[in-house]
Amino acid sequence: MKKRKREALNMFFSAFLVIAYVVCSHFIMQLAESITNASLYSAVMLAVVTLFGALLFYATRVGDGKQVKRFSPSVLCLIVLPAVYVISAYFAVGLPLHQTISESSIMLYLAAVALGYGIPYTFTSGFEMVAAEDVFYPEHFEDKEE
Repeated sequence: MKKRKREALNMFFSAFLVIAYVVCSHFIMQLAESITNASLYSAVMLAVVTLFGALLFYATRVGDGKQVKRFSPSVLCLIVLPAVYVISAYFAVGLPLHQTISESSIMLYLAAVALGYGIPYTFTSGFEMVAAEDVFYPEHFEDKEE
């Protein structure tokens, strides 16, 4: 299969995956409305939306090449930790901004999407094309950079 057709097919399946998840999560949210405990309902919604963020990460990181694994402290500090704080402040009454966050559920959902996207992005960045000689002869690759 040609590279261009394969890329188009990957993009189509990624878009289909996101749309299918949105449809399925709509039905899960409809079922979750029957939960009478407000904290449990929020936790279920939080899990659904966090999974959506992880799915968005997967859908935007498809490709050919070698999976790049790395640890990114900047992503951890700028995306993951603020999202964890917003989620914590939603549930913990004593934290600053609790009142503001608890009045707007959209802030909770956006933080959950950011958390779902940020956790995998902290440890991997996607795919990168690597030439075969760079894998087998890494000193050759270092010479090219200089």
